[in-house]
Amino acid sequence: MPKYEDEGIVEDNDDLETEEGGKKKGKGTTAIIAAFIVVIWIAIFALLVKLDVGGFGSSVLYPVLKDVPVLNKILPNVSDNSLSSNSGDTYSTLQEAIDRINELENSIAVYKKNSDENAQTISNLTAEVERLKTYEANQTAFETLKKRFDNEVVYTDNAPDINEYKNWYEQMDADNAAEIYRQVLEQLQMDEVIQNLADYYASMEPANAAAVFEEMTGDLEKVAKILSCMKKDKAGDILAAMNSTLAAKLTLLIYPKEN
Repeated sequence: MPKYEDEGIVEDNDDLETEEGGKKKGKGTTAIIAAFIVVIWIAIFALLVKLDVGGFGSSVLYPVLKDVPVLNKILPNVSDNSLSSNSGDTYSTLQEAIDRINELENSIAVYKKNSDENAQTISNLTAEVERLKTYEANQTAFETLKKRFDNEVVYTDNAPDINEYKNWYEQMDADNAAEIYRQVLEQLQMDEVIQNLADYYASMEPANAAAVFEEMTGDLEKVAKILSCMKKDKAGDILAAMNSTLAAKLTLLIYPKEN
């Protein structure tokens, strides 16, 4: 009985060794097949590079691998000159490409700066044009008013003799004449503003207008001018609604004491 048991154990060991040997052979076969597939793919890749399919070999790999022993054997047969003429600028080292990138970035920065400066210049010129348009409009109004003054003052029926104006203009200093004329225009404009304010306050309730004027105690002369440009009943209603002391001061400014 023990003899048969020993024989069974030996047979089991033989089967186990046979199975392990089969597994080892299977793994070896798989590794060989995988290596063979990798070699085939490498060969296909090398062939594609050598044939320069899509320009990948000449434009991408050639500048990188041309000086690498063994690997440069798979590169297509192209010269540096033909490569440069076909693909434009090429760079032999990575640093050259980086330097070129920095150069282009600097150029872009310069162009952008110039663009910003040009935009600012355009903005300044536009503002100057608008200012000149305003000046032109004012000058046109000035010339119109001057012509109207000449016609209505110098050439009216009740105007002095024309020779008197001639002598007066000849004797007057040019700078003084210009200054006097400027002051006259400013006064006319101010009178128009005062009249507009008078119309505005006259349309308000007297108590409301009086309340506003009472806040203008620092400029009573202007308040007096505004009131003097109103109709008497409107001005009287506003004065009546004001503080009596302030109303008295304004009355004296509107109707000063006679000497």
